[in-house]
Amino acid sequence: MHHPKTILRIATLFLLFLSFFLTTSALRHSSSTEQEQHPEENEQIELFQRYYANMQVDSAIATLNRLIDIRHKRGDLEEEAKARWNKLVVLNNSAHYDSLLVEAHIQREWFKENSLWSEYYKAWQRICSANHDLGRIQTALREARTMSDDAQKRNDFMGRAMAYKQMGIIYYDLNEPNLAAEAFKHSIALLKKDDEKSGVMSTVYDGYCQALDKQKKYKEELIVANKWLEHLKVVLGAHTIINVAPPYVTAHLANASAYIGLEQLEQAKAAIKDARHYYDICQSSLSLLYIYEMEARMNLAQGKYMQAVSYTDSIFSLGITVEDKVRTLRAEALLKSGAGNEAAILYKEICERKDSIFNHDLRTQLNEMSTLFHINEMKKDQQRSNVIYTVFIASLIVFALILYILLRRREAKRLEKKNQELALKNADLIKANARAEESTQMKTDFIKNISHEIRTPLNILNGFTQILTTPDVEISNEEREDIRHRIEENAERITELVNKILELSEASSQQVIDCNDKVTAMQIALEASSRCSSLKEYFTMEAQPDVQGVMLSTNEHYATRALSQLVDNAMKFHKKDLKSHIVLRLEADPASPFIRFIVEDDGIGIPASEAEHIFHEFVQLDEKYDGTGIGLTVARSIVRRIGGDIVLDNDYKKGARFIMTLPR
Repeated sequence: MHHPKTILRIATLFLLFLSFFLTTSALRHSSSTEQEQHPEENEQIELFQRYYANMQVDSAIATLNRLIDIRHKRGDLEEEAKARWNKLVVLNNSAHYDSLLVEAHIQREWFKENSLWSEYYKAWQRICSANHDLGRIQTALREARTMSDDAQKRNDFMGRAMAYKQMGIIYYDLNEPNLAAEAFKHSIALLKKDDEKSGVMSTVYDGYCQALDKQKKYKEELIVANKWLEHLKVVLGAHTIINVAPPYVTAHLANASAYIGLEQLEQAKAAIKDARHYYDICQSSLSLLYIYEMEARMNLAQGKYMQAVSYTDSIFSLGITVEDKVRTLRAEALLKSGAGNEAAILYKEICERKDSIFNHDLRTQLNEMSTLFHINEMKKDQQRSNVIYTVFIASLIVFALILYILLRRREAKRLEKKNQELALKNADLIKANARAEESTQMKTDFIKNISHEIRTPLNILNGFTQILTTPDVEISNEEREDIRHRIEENAERITELVNKILELSEASSQQVIDCNDKVTAMQIALEASSRCSSLKEYFTMEAQPDVQGVMLSTNEHYATRALSQLVDNAMKFHKKDLKSHIVLRLEADPASPFIRFIVEDDGIGIPASEAEHIFHEFVQLDEKYDGTGIGLTVARSIVRRIGGDIVLDNDYKKGARFIMTLPR
């Protein structure tokens, strides 16, 4: 049978004591408020508390069964559920995993029958946990997956959180701390949605911090530990400080661990001091064990090796099961203090413990071979010694070769992955460079275009100015009127070009535009369509009946300006020699919060591959048409800043169709 690691088990059991504190607190509250009404029940509560404190498991379970009967007869579903849940807590905290597995199945079905879904999924997680603690890793994984699927169907945050919590514990035991951290992170996010204020989230935070610590992600661990402390403030609002003190100890020690990893020893020292403060409020052997362990790490980081060894001695004197990381800590302190022999013995014990899991099959084969050699020992004593020695050396060589091959393969895969990443980055740099060169060329073309566009009207204005200011030049009224008209026309042309240049600065603006105007969609469309007076015979505006009265909360000036850009674009590409139309259409879907302004033209069209490219600055697909290549860029920028968007409809093949959406 597979024996799972115990790195998280003691920590989980410790934080489960929070459940006991919260439960007994609730029981004491019930006892004080209903003492006169339910004396028999209060007597059973006191018995349960005494039995549980002394870990008299059978007596505690029997007392809870009597409590369940009393509350069931009274019809108090909430209190009966608490007593049933306490049975699972007692069996889990006393490591009666076989009994817990049976009882968790029974209570899960009861919670389901009474639609107590949070308790239902917590009981299910106890089933997963019991299988895990019994070494049935695959069964625990399957249960966690099934629970996750069930919770997903019910859209139950607690159920999904419990599944992720169990996955985190299993991943950690399988030495996958990165996957464990992700699982714990998802569990916390779901518990926050469920507004969970019991001890469940503390156990998840503790696992999350340990997973980050194992990856040496100390900055992230510090952030998570501080979030844990913030959560405990919320829990404290619903419970007393005595109930919440144990997880406060562990949270501050998580802070200390992160500070030690970051070599910020003064901050670590302060965090350990905070942990000791909460230990004084509610003392427990497990809290003291964790404090001693962190003091040992602190002294080791400070170079005080004998003090570190002394703290590990204190841990062993507590008489609590100690995990390998404490033994490793002690061995490291012994080695650095000069006690090499004692450190070597301890390291050997640690290796042998790990070897019992990872090399079980190899040891079985060696035992079988040793048996055969023992039979032959009576005949060939010397031969037996030589064979044993040879097998031992051969085993070491084979083990070393296998380890070398595995390390080489791992390094080769790592290098291959790095090379792939570098190749992708190089490809991205090539693309970025090409885009930069394209942008530079487009800007150059834009400047040339603008220079040409400005120079032409300026030359016209200069010529007419010379005519008007030349003495003795006789000009008829008709000629004077024509000159005035052409001067105004070219002055407007220069103004429009200047506006285009100013619009270029807005194309990349991220500033939010105020949307305080109340205006109908029709009004925006009418103002924009007034730009098409020169193509009146080719222009059509259509609107669904239910759109005409729809009001928008927007910025009228900018919305009209953006739509005008789309109309101008359609006019530019319109085939004036054909009997076809530019269409401005208003549509609305009752189920959608947006109004659609659709502009269609019968021009050259736009390939689907250019659907996004045309919205970039200075882009012109056909240079024979006039323009600066920033109209669509400015239009989309404006609309997005007032809460809408502009896209090209790739399904339209008769020309180009742009769709502008604005929120109702």
